[in-house]
Amino acid sequence: MNSRNSTQEFLEQSAADYHDKIVEGWQNLYQKKREYLYQGLKKHQVRDRALELGSADGIMTQKLCHDFKDITVVDGSAAFLQQVREKVKADNIHLVHSLFEDYSTEEKFNTIFMTHILEHLDDPVAVLRRSQEWLAIGGRLLIAVPNANSLHRLVGVKMGMLPHKDALNEQDRLLGHQRVYTPDLLKQHVREAGFKVVHFGGVMVKPISNRQIEQQWSDELIDAYFALGEDMPELCSEIYVVAEKQ
Repeated sequence: MNSRNSTQEFLEQSAADYHDKIVEGWQNLYQKKREYLYQGLKKHQVRDRALELGSADGIMTQKLCHDFKDITVVDGSAAFLQQVREKVKADNIHLVHSLFEDYSTEEKFNTIFMTHILEHLDDPVAVLRRSQEWLAIGGRLLIAVPNANSLHRLVGVKMGMLPHKDALNEQDRLLGHQRVYTPDLLKQHVREAGFKVVHFGGVMVKPISNRQIEQQWSDELIDAYFALGEDMPELCSEIYVVAEKQ
């Protein structure tokens, strides 16, 4: 994106379309994926102060408010922040309307969450480097992104639906993704920013689309593929890393 104004406009449009165009047709699976991701990240949290970069509709924010004494949420979309205000009724949350590139604070946080953020950014390494300033000594950075090596993408390439596994598909463009991360690229960006990767994980092996799973699979089958993701993170639909300062 070429300017702060165009970025801001896109964020507001994305917030308006989020549930009607992006999550519509797989709402139950969406909730499950957010829960499994959070439980995976929760094992690596450092209490008691958290910074969440990017709230989206506030599902993760709700969970953070129960686990941290103090949480600051930064999002470039005023509409998303309004959804958080309506959804999260807690006294330990502070909302900041800002692009990540413009955010500045003297505060230090024990855990910083960046879930589904890096794939949107013009310069993800620069934002990762800035996050070093906000991380307290002994703190951790928790990052999640979509996975280019996801089984459903590899199948899509074999079927001719994608030219290559990290190509942007229709959903990526609708969401404003600028890249789809392989595990190696994610780890590379984290290390370039001066962090060390202390854990790598994944959420759900997904052989077909979200909407197909929602319509065709039983809860038992869905849970089995979530469990399989713990054994095969490289093939999961989402991947995450736990990072610490060097």
